Amino acid sequence: MLATISEKPHTRFQRPGFKQAHPSSSGGTPTQRRDIWVARAREADMAGDRVHAETCWQHAEHWHRVYLGQE
Repeated sequence: MLATISEKPHTRFQRPGFKQAHPSSSGGTPTQRRDIWVARAREADMAGDRVHAETCWQHAEHWHRVYLGQE
């Protein structure tokens, strides 16, 4: 029997070894958010995932600019 679309469980692509929660959803100051993204970028670099690392670096840069705008 073939499963219909509504019968299939919801799945997302997940990178093994990476945290699932989005850092900005946890709140915190721009500095804390930047630090979380920097840590994730380094983690992705060490895992060899250059695309994910670049995404994380871009998020870190965004939060750094938000921090600079608050000064």
